[in-house]
Amino acid sequence: LEPKTEELVLFGGAEVAASTPPSIVGGRSFQGQLDATFTPSDSAGAIGTTRYVQLVNRRFAIYSRTSATPLSSGTLNAFAGVSSTVKVFRPQVIWDPTTARFYYVMNATVSATNQRLAYGFSKTATPTTAADWCKYVIGGYGSLFPDFPRLGDTQHFAVVGVNVYNSTSVFQRADVLAIRKPPAGSTCPTAASLQVTARQNLKDTSGNRIFSPTPANQIDTASDGYIVARNLSLPSNRLWIFKVTRNATTGAAVIDAVGKALTLPFTTSIPPDATQGGLTQKIDTGDTRLTQAVLAINPLRGATAFSLWTQQTVANNGTSAVRAYEINPVSTTPTLRRTEIITTPLGFVYNAAISSDRRVDGATKAFGGSVVIAANASSAFLNIPPGIGMGSSVNGSKFYSGALVKAAIGPYRDFTCKTAGSICRWGDSSS
Repeated sequence: LEPKTEELVLFGGAEVAASTPPSIVGGRSFQGQLDATFTPSDSAGAIGTTRYVQLVNRRFAIYSRTSATPLSSGTLNAFAGVSSTVKVFRPQVIWDPTTARFYYVMNATVSATNQRLAYGFSKTATPTTAADWCKYVIGGYGSLFPDFPRLGDTQHFAVVGVNVYNSTSVFQRADVLAIRKPPAGSTCPTAASLQVTARQNLKDTSGNRIFSPTPANQIDTASDGYIVARNLSLPSNRLWIFKVTRNATTGAAVIDAVGKALTLPFTTSIPPDATQGGLTQKIDTGDTRLTQAVLAINPLRGATAFSLWTQQTVANNGTSAVRAYEINPVSTTPTLRRTEIITTPLGFVYNAAISSDRRVDGATKAFGGSVVIAANASSAFLNIPPGIGMGSSVNGSKFYSGALVKAAIGPYRDFTCKTAGSICRWGDSSS
């Protein structure tokens, strides 16, 4: 169980594993939601026992797991239940096996001096329309902007991490909000009964601010939840782990104000923008922020051993690559169980998402020792426009080289990056 570093190569290159990688089996493929008037798309999705929910800037769709045609679709404003004059964007959605509901959060800008978050959850496990959701707004930020909301949960709380900026876009602090999960039943509880707990200005052990707190989405129910964040100052060889617990007397959330250091065996730094085949426009690969995290039992580590899986895009010898992590967050000092670097020869890898294959469906609980990671890759040198690749580690084996899941139909640009050599926003989110 010692930490080990392995390399997964997307879109070709030598395989790291000696055995044959599993093939990707063709399945249903369908056109997702699109709003060509807004960029980036910040696409997010979550799948439950019978439904798949897709959110993008600025639309939603709810699908049955057995159909490629939406049961319903519409604007994010209708989904969140806010006026059409409110700017809603940067949506997140997760499935929670503990309460058998979907949860969402997104930015909701009423005005420059009234910045809010829209938050809610499905009334049941089988929402069909926008009417099948309980909807709320979280205020109190005023002219401060709670940017880049990330959504996760614990047994008792939905957990939201945000970066807070002032009106001139200067970073102020990182906050975490914990919102009590609803009781059983399809009746929407009062806002007051949900009891929001806020921990403002999260810091590291030296008193420095941290950046982009990302709560883990729990697959297995656990009373404690975990948040992973990057160092504010880069380059850095540390991540920071914060814990969310429940006060046994009051039932309120207790959120760490100071994180615990996870020391990495390497240093990470901001990656360059990605080149792509067919255009001189480059694609923004981000600033090493962690975009999603999953907490699940990994039976290879023990029958009840939890692992936190997460990833970030980092600089790699003049290109960008993805660093994937398996972390033990439960110990007094968080430890790195495993890390992988995902690259592509002479190209860029970015915008990844990682998850184990853990299944929790009511009383059915299985798997958890295998991992899949997806990412985009592109290269001007190889004339590759942005495509989607996936790689896997089966039952703790070395990561297999990546397989091309979907090739691009051409290079990417939108109305914000028409000029040759400009930077296009591919998206800040992954799920």
